[in-house]
Amino acid sequence: MRTDQMSDHQTPSHFSAIVFCVGAMLCFHHAAAAESPLLRCEVSYAGSTHTLDTQISEQPYLATMHDIGGRFSFKAVMIGTRKKIDYIKLYAYLQGRELDTPIHQATYQKPILVGKRMKALTPFNHLYAGEVEREMQYQCFLGWHQK
Repeated sequence: MRTDQMSDHQTPSHFSAIVFCVGAMLCFHHAAAAESPLLRCEVSYAGSTHTLDTQISEQPYLATMHDIGGRFSFKAVMIGTRKKIDYIKLYAYLQGRELDTPIHQATYQKPILVGKRMKALTPFNHLYAGEVEREMQYQCFLGWHQK
């Protein structure tokens, strides 16, 4: 429509405002849809800290087992959907020559509330294992993550 064919309430600035509002709504909707819960665990052993990020999943057996300094293994599992976490499980193992030995398992069940900012989910944990009582430490945080 040309400017000379527009009515008084349909000015070019009116169309610009509509286009801007629609574009802003689409951008806001896309940003909100891209948010998902993020579980971030900081795991330390022998002076080295590993930051392990875990995304929500529907497949608990596909969670990654992380090597921690060649002595321990750590796995975090967060099961649910983007809108609701059903449970979180944290596992720690002492690595052995033939078989890893479970030394710790923690379960967090619903309702699990996710804040806008990362907040501590667990206390600062100290785990001791092996013949010489080696120490692994961890703490996990939970919050919304923008993709």
